[in-house]
Order: sequence, then structure tokens, then C-alpha cells
Amino acid sequence: MSMFTYMKTLLTSIALLVAPSLAALAQFAPIADDFSNPGPLVGSTPDSGHGNWSQISSSSPALTVASGTLGLAASSGESAQLNFAPSNLSSGKIYMGWDFTVSENGDISTSSTLQAIAGFRSGTPGSGSFVLSIGVFRPSSVARSFSHLPSTTTSQVILGLFTGASFNASTSDLAERAIVLTRGVTYRAVLGVDLDTDEARLWINPVSIASSSIVIPFTENVRGIFFRQGGASHGEISIDNLVVSQDFTTAVTTSASPIPEPASSAVLIGLLGTSAVFTRRRPRNPASDTRTF
Repeated sequence: MSMFTYMKTLLTSIALLVAPSLAALAQFAPIADDFSNPGPLVGSTPDSGHGNWSQISSSSPALTVASGTLGLAASSGESAQLNFAPSNLSSGKIYMGWDFTVSENGDISTSSTLQAIAGFRSGTPGSGSFVLSIGVFRPSSVARSFSHLPSTTTSQVILGLFTGASFNASTSDLAERAIVLTRGVTYRAVLGVDLDTDEARLWINPVSIASSSIVIPFTENVRGIFFRQGGASHGEISIDNLVVSQDFTTAVTTSASPIPEPASSAVLIGLLGTSAVFTRRRPRNPASDTRTF
């Protein structure tokens, strides 16, 4: 075989192997929003992202940006979606990071049900679904008993991770997917999905990807993120410094300034111009896997 034929065959093989990865990278658009423009959230444009914030439900009160934060009212109300891809994604890792504070204002009544306030959605705002959510509440005595949750004072709430738009802690166990938080304290949440290993994770104030996290199975596809006013049970919540990325470290940052994605596409494209030896990736052995998600 001539050197020309060998190189042509090699480059063709590499191109076929990296094409799906390049296609996935091309679909994803990083999101950043520091909520610095006051007014209605719906219809507004993030600092970077795919299109505008779109309305999921039109209930009042409206989602509103004021004083540099997005406010979630302590009531059911409007919800909004922002897409990071033109269609559902079924592979790769995506991380959503944001700052949030549960206000100390007012009393939060106890409840058995967590209502989704933020997370991932599939499909369009009009016909899609809440596929991965977090919510906060003060659990009722029934929920505490069934889910083995600690009691909370008036200055505390419990945050939980779940699929769907709500989670009934009096009929489904929340113990392994919940954490106690203090009202009036600002936390950095990072919510991640690994669409290849069917896992979802939630970190609170992580230092690195190896920081402790809540883990649940996750088998849905995703297209965008959402914020939702789910009910009085979650209290008033302020949101700031939203970042959505395929890189964990980028999502951890509290700066909403767009940070360049890892140069994966540049590396892959660069391979097409080299004669480096290419070895095919072997299947992962779950029994010996020591990766962190």
C-alpha cells in the first residue's frame, strides 16, 4: 500500500469516528445569564445561549428580573425554558450551575410535596416535559416519617433532586436525594446529567467534580433548562449567575461571563491533519471503573 493510500484510509477512518462527536458539539450552545437586565424574564435574551427565554406556563405572577437577580415568588406562577440545543440531546454531559438563596422573609408552611423550581427539560416549551428537577420545602410530619427526613426549623428548608415536576415525599423515599439548607444563605448549585451512563448528579457548593453529590438514575433526553414558580411551599427564591456548559469547572464558576468550552472540536479537527497513530477506545469495564462523573 502506498503512503498516499495509507494516509487517505487513515484520515477517512478518523473522520467517520469523530463525526458524531463533532455533530454533538455543534448542537450544544453554552448558556450564561447574570440577570442584569431588569424586566420580564420571558422574551429576554441571555448573555449567551440559544435564542430567548420562552414561556412554559402563563400563570401569574410573571417571572421577573430585578436588582440583578431572577425572583421566584412564593406561589405557583409563570415558568420559562431556555434551550441549549435545537433538538433533544441523547449523549454527552451537560452541567447547569447557578447561585440561589431561599429568602428569610415570611413563613414557609410544611408540605409533603416538592415542587420543581429549576432543572432540565426535553422538547419545546409548549409540549416538552420537566425531566430533571430540584425543589425546596419544609417537610410535613408525614413526609418526615416516610422519607426519614430531619425536622426543620423556620430558618431551614430541605432541597431534593427528582425527575418530573413534583415529588411526593410521603409516598416515595426522599432520604437519599435530599440535603438541609439554611434560609438567607447563598448556595452554588450544579446539576449535571451524563446521557451516556444514565446518571444525574447534584452538587451544592462544590470545590471540584469529586465533591460530594446526590446521585439518581436518569434516562431521559434533554434540550433546555427551566425556572419555575411551583408553589408557596418553596418560599421566595432569588437566582443569579446562571451558566450551562459541557464542562463541570465552567458551571461551577459564579461569573456569568461566557467561558470558552473545552477545545474538543479543535483537537478532533486537528487529528485530521496529523499522521498520529490512532487506537480505538475499548469498552469500559464497570467493575474497574474509578471515574468521577
